[in-house]
Amino acid sequence: MLDDGTGSLSRDKIVDFCVCQVHIVAFYGRGYLAKWNASHSFGKKARERFARSGQRQRYYENRWLRGKGLSRAALLDLFRDRSVHPLAKFIYPESEDRTKKRHRGSEAGLYICSVSTLMWTPFSPVCAACPNGEACRDMTSRRYPELYRIRVEEHAKGGRV
Repeated sequence: MLDDGTGSLSRDKIVDFCVCQVHIVAFYGRGYLAKWNASHSFGKKARERFARSGQRQRYYENRWLRGKGLSRAALLDLFRDRSVHPLAKFIYPESEDRTKKRHRGSEAGLYICSVSTLMWTPFSPVCAACPNGEACRDMTSRRYPELYRIRVEEHAKGGRV
């Protein structure tokens, strides 16, 4: 009932099912919650109720979610894989090294680096050899604090991106 026919569950279906079940509990109120048990939301009848629910039911669920300051998209975001940082692909973009080499060590080079790249990274041999490395590092920490943090942490762990 919840799977897509292949035996696998999508994140969207999980969110839809959970919203459906919580909305029912909220609809019936505290009295229902006092006698609630897991089979009420996860048993056969609950799955059948979800399978029967349609667009009209979703309309009321979405309206209820908005009243709580939530949305299906926000709930879906909670199910994302957090083992990889969303900025991980920017820890060391090697393609930027060519740009970083232009006028390296000059004021113009620092400007080119600051407007055309994601700036300093401890993994770049160009950054390691640049006379403006410390200034660029400080600028990076102010402009991209989260990216700077994960770059430094990954380098301290000895990671090679």
